[in-house]
Amino acid sequence: MQLARLHTPPLQPSPPREERLLLSLAASLLAHALALAMFAGLLFPMPASISFKLGDSAVMQVLLSANKQADAPNEPATTVALGAPSAPVEPVATRVPLPKPQEPPAEAMVPVRRIDLRAPAAQLSGTPTATPANPQAIVSDIPIPPGDVAVGATETPEPMGHAQALRLAQRFPGTVARAPQLQAPLVVPYPPYAARAYREARISALLIIDADGSAVEATLQPDDPLFVPTIEDALRSAKFKPAETDSRPVKHWLILDFVFTMRPPATSRSGGPRG
Repeated sequence: MQLARLHTPPLQPSPPREERLLLSLAASLLAHALALAMFAGLLFPMPASISFKLGDSAVMQVLLSANKQADAPNEPATTVALGAPSAPVEPVATRVPLPKPQEPPAEAMVPVRRIDLRAPAAQLSGTPTATPANPQAIVSDIPIPPGDVAVGATETPEPMGHAQALRLAQRFPGTVARAPQLQAPLVVPYPPYAARAYREARISALLIIDADGSAVEATLQPDDPLFVPTIEDALRSAKFKPAETDSRPVKHWLILDFVFTMRPPATSRSGGPRG
């Protein structure tokens, strides 16, 4: 009895390891390409034709087309009649009145007396006669009430007023190293009529002192008839030191303030004023 032999095809050897790695890599690349193609299809319409066979190289054709907006329907042309261009409107400038600068308040008119101290007193306007402010208060047998007189120099001409200060600045533009000074204190008596009337005053005297130290002119302000004659007599007998610039005497101005103040009346032990 003969046994039949079974012919089996010889087993094909398994592909080598390198071929398996290449197939795996190709399959992975194909899967990624498919995933990218699907993702791109979400963004753009993509007609694709894919044909591949396992074990063969796949060929993929991708057609990308941009979205086209639907053509807008043709609208009928509208004819607009344009008139003549209007003239440009020019802006009208409106003048706004500027606020006027505030002017300094006008100085009150203060009576002054100007005296030429180089001329004799009789040639001015006659000997001034002071009239009492209250004739009934002056009695010849009543003693003169005591009063005090203070004399001091002023460094600024402001007590004479702003206008007088400007005139001095124009007349004497330069500065001096030393201003004029009295050689000796002035002794000025209290005017009797003013003392009996219990009158007090403050008189400013603007003096122009020459380079030889003599007072050539004076401006007294205010012009009080009870006090000005006494001040004039004192100025005519006063001696001055001239101003100096660069160690030489020069002509300059000096302002003296005369302050007349009455003393309070003395009281007796009984509390009444003394007779």
